Amino acid sequence: MPTAEQIQSRAAARERAYRLINQLTSGVAMASFAALGVFAAVSASTVPGTSSAVAATTSSSTSSGSSTSSSGTVSSGGGVTSSSGTGVVVTGGS
Repeated sequence: MPTAEQIQSRAAARERAYRLINQLTSGVAMASFAALGVFAAVSASTVPGTSSAVAATTSSSTSSGSSTSSSGTVSSGGGVTSSSGTGVVVTGGS
């Protein structure tokens, strides 16, 4: 039968182990939140089609692109329009 001293020793060891597990769990949770923040920042900075220039999203212009020459012929540039808002990047066109 275990003595009172052995019981106290086991209880103290169990308490130390419990505190260590709690500290490790807290540390892993904090590290995972920090890693999530870093991952989110890197992901946000590498989103294709976005620009960090604020001036590009605040301007608006329209140009018809057509002109009349001295001989009376009309040439058209196809109409170029630009509006404020978020941009869309299209790739792979041929």
